[in-house]
Formats: sequence, C-alpha cells, structure tokens
Amino acid sequence: MRPTQSSGDRDRADTASPRDATQISALGHEEATELAYAEFARFLALVEDLPADAWGRPTACSLWDVRQVVAHVAGAAAGYARWREFGRQYNPWAQRPYRRAGHSYLDALNQIQVDDRAGASPSDLIAELEAVVPRAITTRRRLPAPLRALRLPLPALGLVRVDNLTDLIYTRDMWMHRLDLCRAAARPMALTTAHDGRIIALVVRDLAQQLARSPGGDTIIYELTGTAGGTWRLGGSTALAATIRMDALDFNLLASDRITPAEAQMLPATEIQGDRTVALWALENTSVVY
Repeated sequence: MRPTQSSGDRDRADTASPRDATQISALGHEEATELAYAEFARFLALVEDLPADAWGRPTACSLWDVRQVVAHVAGAAAGYARWREFGRQYNPWAQRPYRRAGHSYLDALNQIQVDDRAGASPSDLIAELEAVVPRAITTRRRLPAPLRALRLPLPALGLVRVDNLTDLIYTRDMWMHRLDLCRAAARPMALTTAHDGRIIALVVRDLAQQLARSPGGDTIIYELTGTAGGTWRLGGSTALAATIRMDALDFNLLASDRITPAEAQMLPATEIQGDRTVALWALENTSVVY
C-alpha cells in the first residue's frame, strides 16, 4: 500500500507562498498504515542494496553502526509483531542493567533491541525485517480506537497518546533511520513529494505547536528545500521576524537532535534572514520526537 498523491500535495507548502504550519492536517489512522507500508518498502530496498563494507560504518546515532541501526529497527518491529516480545522488551527487569548503566528508559529499550541481535548478520536482519515489519504494521492498524486514544505516561515525553506512537512515531523513526543509513553509506535518499513530503510536513506540524509558545509570538518561516520540502510559517504574529532556509533533510537532522543548532548554521544550504536573535531561538528549539 502506498500513500495517495493527494496526501502529499495537500500538505506540501508552495515555496512562493508560505503556509501556516498549524493548518497541516493531522495524520489519519488509515493514512498512517499506508505511510508505514510505503516507508518499509523503501527501507527494505535500501538495506538489501547496501554493500558488505557499509554495514560497519558509523552513523549519526553515535552508539550504533549501520548494522546496529538496522537491528534496532528490526527489534522495534518485533515488539509489535509478537506481544510476548513487546512485554519482554518493556519489562523493568530486562531494562534494569541498562538503567543502572545510565541509559534513559527509551535508550534502554532501544539498546535491548540492538543487543538482542549482536550476532545477527546482515542477511539475518533483512530476513527478520521481512518477517516482522508487515506483522507489526498489521497489529498497529488493528488496535481499537479506544486503545489508540489512551494517554500513557512516558519518561521525558509526558502523557502521550498511543496512536501518536503507533501511527506517527514508529514510521517517522524508520524514515529517519533510512536517512541515517543513506548518509552513512553515501547513498542518495529516495524521495517523493507525496510520501517523504508528507512525513516532513508532520514533523513541521509538531514543531509549530511548540514554537507557537515563542517569546513575543514571533513568526518564523522555515523554507525547506529539496523534493520533500516546502515553505512553512510558524508563530502567531502577522509580522515576520525571521526566515530560515535549510535543506529539508538537514532540517530533520536538526529536529531529531542529530546535529546541534550551531552545526546547522554552518551547513552550506542554511541561510538566515531577518532578526537573527529570533532565528537562533528557533533553531535552538527545533526538536521533536522521532
């Protein structure tokens, strides 16, 4: 299943006419399933095509190389493919040694997934992805609406709706790790307006809700360049304070905390116009959940 063209077209802003980011449509449950299947197809195609010497290369996830990133993605999917595995990964006793070592709750969960597959070869991991990811997507699709609406307390995230995790974050996480692998292996990332543009628009939507609380209500324009980009207005004021022009993929590196605001400013495609103080404040606060 693949997302319809209208989904991407609807939420990709015209670069000549900035769009109010708060008006980006929320992700629907059926659309979430389409995005998840489409992203899995792209992720699988990438890892199947990686040369042998790429699997040991370092990634932007400082503790993991390429193989370990794929192990995490497989492990996360396995948790939704089998409820027993879900319970094991989230068990406080399984997490205890990781927490004692200083890992956060989420970092401990992720590292369990990686360590479980310490001896897995690339072909093992690809086979596991093929087996568990479709089952995981089916499980998430079949969750009843009352369960999806529940709010769960998660350390560092506060109260989070179940469907924010199952519909949005898991696919965003796979998409971001696809970018990690592309950068590590020096491969171009397959991008389309309909699929990748929609995923990035949903990142901007989350960011807009945070930056609406900017000091003085300043308005910032994020002009994200590239196939999956667009131009977005964030903030409640009618007066424009600053414009930040960035490559759309670089924007996601910043928003996912893979690069610092200082590093983002130094990238060749980044330009700042207008009130630099406001722009720097926006860069400092460009961080959402992946």
